[in-house]
Amino acid sequence: MTRQAQSRGRENVAPCWIAAVIAAAVVVLPAPTASAQGGTRPQLGGHTFVPTDQVPDAFVRTFVRCSLGRADTLIALTGTLSYVLLDFEYQFAVRDWIAAHVGLDMRTRAGTQLSSLLAEGLTVSDASDFGWLARIFQTHKLSLCGDMSVMKLSYTLIDVEQFAEDIANGVPDPSLIDDVPAVRGAGALRFAWAASDKIGVTMLAEESYGDSPWRQKPDSWEHALGASLDLDGLAAWHIPLGVAFAFRQTSLPLLTSESAPNAYSTVLRLAYNGRPDFLFALDLLGATDRETQRRRPLTVGGASVSLRCYF
Repeated sequence: MTRQAQSRGRENVAPCWIAAVIAAAVVVLPAPTASAQGGTRPQLGGHTFVPTDQVPDAFVRTFVRCSLGRADTLIALTGTLSYVLLDFEYQFAVRDWIAAHVGLDMRTRAGTQLSSLLAEGLTVSDASDFGWLARIFQTHKLSLCGDMSVMKLSYTLIDVEQFAEDIANGVPDPSLIDDVPAVRGAGALRFAWAASDKIGVTMLAEESYGDSPWRQKPDSWEHALGASLDLDGLAAWHIPLGVAFAFRQTSLPLLTSESAPNAYSTVLRLAYNGRPDFLFALDLLGATDRETQRRRPLTVGGASVSLRCYF
């Protein structure tokens, strides 16, 4: 079956009900209580956490976050590939124990040279989600939250090489652009531990089910696991610097719909944390992703900037 026929086999119906739920929630949600609107970054046991984008924190807070970055392949046989990422997230604390959140993650992948552009084409992928984060329990040094969300993913591929092959093979109505939509539901546990006033640990375990981005599977179960270790420089050295290292493994990467499990990503975060309600960070990114069409995994390195404000 050709790529075009496989793509047409899926219903490309936009989940308008997701947008309706988000709009309704914004209208009817009551104002948060004072305890939920502390306006400060998450704290436990005297430690102020340095959250990362790869491993979300385990706290009910109101905040807005945006990130912008770029990465390039470190080793490529057919030329360099360039990646651009743009993330946005807003979380609203309805009560001191529950919050609603909405997010958008976008990625583009393209060859930077003619050889890599013809061989790899152009991929634009995005994922939007809406969900609820609820606190399960919290002690002086521990916090555990549960998260339920609905995700809409979309992969748009412009594959010049495949288009030329379809023409050469006499495929009827060859298509240069291939669109692969997917809707999924997800549940996650988020855990935070203040090891001391200087060091904090955050962990994530997530499972999702729904439409698969891989054409050979109509639906699938996928997972994500992550952990981060952060250091508060204010508590350690009286310097407004936060440092965090995070690792994440996922079987549902955003880079391409032709990936095979698993993809691994790391980040080293250097953040200005001199204010209790604001975090500005520089992230050094790394990722490894083995694709079905490659004998060797793709290794990517880059950087991004991230802003996070608490209200």
